[in-house]
Amino acid sequence: MTEPWIWPGPSRGPARLLDELAARGFSVLRGDASSMLSPEEAARAPWSFAERLLGERPLLVERQPIKAVPGGRSFAASAVAAPLHTDSQCFAGAPPAVQILACIRPAERGGGCLLLDTWPLLAAIERADPELFRALFTVYRRIPFVFGDVFGPTMALRDGALAFTHAPVAPPGDAVAARLARFIDASRPIELSLGPSDLLVVDNRRMLHGRRAFEGGPRELVRLLVWMGTTLPSPRAYHALAAEIAGAASRRMAAAPEATRRRLGLGAPPPPEARRRLGLVLEMLRGVPPGVLAARERIPEPQLYRLRDAALAAAEAALAGGVEGAEDGALVEAIARMDRG
Repeated sequence: MTEPWIWPGPSRGPARLLDELAARGFSVLRGDASSMLSPEEAARAPWSFAERLLGERPLLVERQPIKAVPGGRSFAASAVAAPLHTDSQCFAGAPPAVQILACIRPAERGGGCLLLDTWPLLAAIERADPELFRALFTVYRRIPFVFGDVFGPTMALRDGALAFTHAPVAPPGDAVAARLARFIDASRPIELSLGPSDLLVVDNRRMLHGRRAFEGGPRELVRLLVWMGTTLPSPRAYHALAAEIAGAASRRMAAAPEATRRRLGLGAPPPPEARRRLGLVLEMLRGVPPGVLAARERIPEPQLYRLRDAALAAAEAALAGGVEGAEDGALVEAIARMDRG
């Protein structure tokens, strides 16, 4: 049983949280309305909530209510069990660094949160099935999710960070996924029961998460997916192996379009200044006053508006192209070419 810890304040809270994420991949703490860390605050103001909790301004925050509704078919909108998986939708080439679950109301029966640490899982696979272990780093494949497919190895560098990618349902004919599923099914995940106001914070690139089925009452949580500038620690050996594989794949795919390389996790990283400017635009779009940003960043307000206009113009131009669905086909062909050597 993991007892929630009490938030000690902004001077020590974020450091303790990051220490726990580094040590075991997750942390459970008690939400605190007086510190503006209640589940209701997560739903109302997710960006400032994430910044307060993690101690740094996030690059992006995605908010999702987790509540069963009549006719709901997704895991978020139903009471069914959710198999172990990762949340792998990408921003700037990487999945969310952190998942936050803020419990407003637990279920009367069931609904426990399940967590499985992929680091000891990989170590067990390396001992029992070295061929599969190697395949998890080297085999580029299509990994299907509701939000869209992810292309690449199970364990790979994404925007420089080591990330494990696992779909809740193994696609038919995927030998790597089927062999991996046997190890996951034989594992014993951690099970946590969240109470009202509890916050579960998870290293989303390291931990698989799932949920028991539930019944009896309107279980309600708020899920925040947070992309951060800080990269959480990962095993050096796994990082080095993933970097070696990515380097070799990048050389094989040197002639591929940049969009294809980016979807495979092989794209060139953006300049830090471009990432900083995009962050400012995103803050403007979520309602941070330009005057506040200008004072904080020591840049003229007109420059902020030029950055916003440039970003939106570029987005509009990109969205005007009729490429929807075509890129996935190109990725499948690119993976086939990689398999042929």
